Amino acid sequence: MSTRERNVRYQPVQNAVLSNILRKYSSRTYFFMAIGTVILVLAAIGIIHITSALSTGGKRLEPPDPHDPLPASPSILRKFKSGAVCSDGPPCSTIGSEILRQNGSAVDAAIATLFCNGIVNCHSMGLGGGFLMTIYEKSTDTSYFLNARERAPDAATPDMYQGNPDLSKRGPLAVGVPGELAGYWAAHQRFGRLPWAKLIEPSLRICADGYNMSQHQQNALEISEKYIHEDEVLREIFLDPSDGKLRRAGSKIIQHQICHTLEIISKEGVDAFYRGKLGKMFVEDVQNLGGIITGKDLANYSVSWSDPIKFKMKDGLMLHTAPPPGSGAILALILNILSGYNFSRESVATTEDTILTYHRMVEAFKYSFATRTQLGDPNFIDTKETVLNSTSESYGNALRERIDDHMTSNDYKHYGGVFYNSEDHGTAHVSVVSPQGDAVSVTSTINLYFGSGVTSKSTGIILNSGMDDFSSSQFKNFFGLLGSPANKMEPGKQPLSSMSPTILVDSKRNVRLVIGAAGGTKIPSAISYVIARHLWFGDDIKTATDSSRIHHQLYPMTLYYEYGVLADIVDGLQKKGHEVSRYRNRISVVCAIAQQNGTILANADYRKKGDVRGF
Repeated sequence: MSTRERNVRYQPVQNAVLSNILRKYSSRTYFFMAIGTVILVLAAIGIIHITSALSTGGKRLEPPDPHDPLPASPSILRKFKSGAVCSDGPPCSTIGSEILRQNGSAVDAAIATLFCNGIVNCHSMGLGGGFLMTIYEKSTDTSYFLNARERAPDAATPDMYQGNPDLSKRGPLAVGVPGELAGYWAAHQRFGRLPWAKLIEPSLRICADGYNMSQHQQNALEISEKYIHEDEVLREIFLDPSDGKLRRAGSKIIQHQICHTLEIISKEGVDAFYRGKLGKMFVEDVQNLGGIITGKDLANYSVSWSDPIKFKMKDGLMLHTAPPPGSGAILALILNILSGYNFSRESVATTEDTILTYHRMVEAFKYSFATRTQLGDPNFIDTKETVLNSTSESYGNALRERIDDHMTSNDYKHYGGVFYNSEDHGTAHVSVVSPQGDAVSVTSTINLYFGSGVTSKSTGIILNSGMDDFSSSQFKNFFGLLGSPANKMEPGKQPLSSMSPTILVDSKRNVRLVIGAAGGTKIPSAISYVIARHLWFGDDIKTATDSSRIHHQLYPMTLYYEYGVLADIVDGLQKKGHEVSRYRNRISVVCAIAQQNGTILANADYRKKGDVRGF
């Protein structure tokens, strides 16, 4: 929501107050009394405005932090009986739901939804990226984790950016070997019920007919405008030929090259990309752009299956989430620390209660994010101890005992921070619950908006910027800290990701919550915040998702919050020593499906205007 939109949101409140006063004093006799009263009201509004506007370190906020809770967002709390699919793209949720209706598995529905999302949300994810997927199978009470993250090409070296870290963000050297298609295929081979081509067919129709650009995609275009103009394929898709300017929300978008690529994959499978003619064209395009991916890199790419991280919460729910190179360990540790507080509705009943609860949450974020520097690709470093600690009750207790309810510390070392990890970026998430009681939580990414900003012109595949997720020991960050050795770049290695696709299951094998988020390093804090609000504070899943969020990742030493956190709470957190800063834009995007008493309750975050479909 832009600053202008926020101002408009509050103008009707002020205008209504003034209108009521003028109606009350409508006669000529009371005209001057009315004018005087209006002046007093305006003065009062101005005082409140100034006081709130200066509530974050003396910086003026526009609009000021509110003193009353915001109204509910326009998003809809959907209710279903059998199955549901939540995604960032409403047409994609419909596709996934239809796959479930056709007796497709939860994995079938997730794959079909992802194929669609790679078209309508191509700025966030697609065939040129990678994903992490958590799967729960009710009949066997078993969970699985599929890692289809990008890998560094064999020719990658730590010094290949020649002292220019921007080369890891945009351009051909930022591109990791894509794992998206290999992951779809592996998941379908193990858990698919419908034919492979059936999962791609609905997206081919969207390809042929086009889709209407969302406001979110328009925003992404504006942020990435330089790269849209510079790339041949992106120019053709997203610039209006009549004036050479960016297309706007509502425009019909057709991507011819990616449609042709999907047709080939539908008929020939993923070998067409990793070992066939598509792959050959893809590699030629990347190398002509100056990239280093080879045919051997594609042919040698493989996904990996493993067990998810499992953490039994005090209410008896079992959390299943992403092991490294995902960040489920951070999420599990946050919840591990917070579980000992026995939070309830009373924990946020008053302003003082909420200040203390948020303070405790922020401290848990800080301790947990300090462990992020010990995580990386488990095929290259030993992450076992860090993962075990994240679910250890005694370890959670020890960290919780270090939290001072009265004040925070602004020293990184107090929380165990020595190195930093590169901050990762945008993603897209899909959550699925099937009529059989199975569930899938999957988060996919090409990293930055429009990935590396370059496209394979022969295939239409937008190339990821996954190499930027590695940490560099050559560069100190703004705070003078070197990059984490655990996440340094090596050939064939996968970079650390904040993606944390998560499923919570009760003792009777019923899926209680399927949740994940987009938003880079803000993902673990967003998921834990929504879980806390839903399971501990008693919010329904829409209210929990709507609720204005807080975030702290230790580096920088700043507590970020969204517009909507009440001014008195922000002030109370500052008094405990927190350096605070309000986000100008959305903080993260959550997609959540809850299940209670046999009813599916689901909500797609209003922040990206996705939706849920089911039956």
